[in-house]
Amino acid sequence: MLSPKIETKRLILRRYNESDIDAFYEILHDDKLHEYIPFPDLTKDEELEYIRTCMNEAEESKYEKWSIVLKENNITIGNISVNSVNKKHNYCNVGYVVRYNYWGSGYASEALKAISDYLLDSGYYLVECSCNELNKQSSRVMEKAGFKKDGYIANRRLNKDGTYSGIEYYSKEK
Repeated sequence: MLSPKIETKRLILRRYNESDIDAFYEILHDDKLHEYIPFPDLTKDEELEYIRTCMNEAEESKYEKWSIVLKENNITIGNISVNSVNKKHNYCNVGYVVRYNYWGSGYASEALKAISDYLLDSGYYLVECSCNELNKQSSRVMEKAGFKKDGYIANRRLNKDGTYSGIEYYSKEK
């Protein structure tokens, strides 16, 4: 079974479930997050269908996905997931998002460290992440979680204002 429940000092990382829909809907419609991540414009019904698809993918052993939940009050503040797997070279790509009003508290780096450690302990040689070069907060999250910057590619991400930004790539090995 993929996506086991993982607990950290302040977080519960658990499989997606339908109780997450309101939090995920808020994430998809947060203008601040749209500066760095191009989210699709989904209705709540479409978002619920997306969550169901993610839950089915986890059941079918495709990709692991976790909700990031605060232990203190059981509020879902974001998600973290394996976006792709390169079986030939034994590494995976992980993405994460935390609701903007929870930025700066260390939750994203705490979740990323726990998940990347789990994936490396599960047999992956390497875990990689990337972010828009303008999203300096995300670069700090990855570094705090033990990732090292591998490189940069210019003009790969379309920004909300129609301009393009580069992507920074990070990785972590066991």
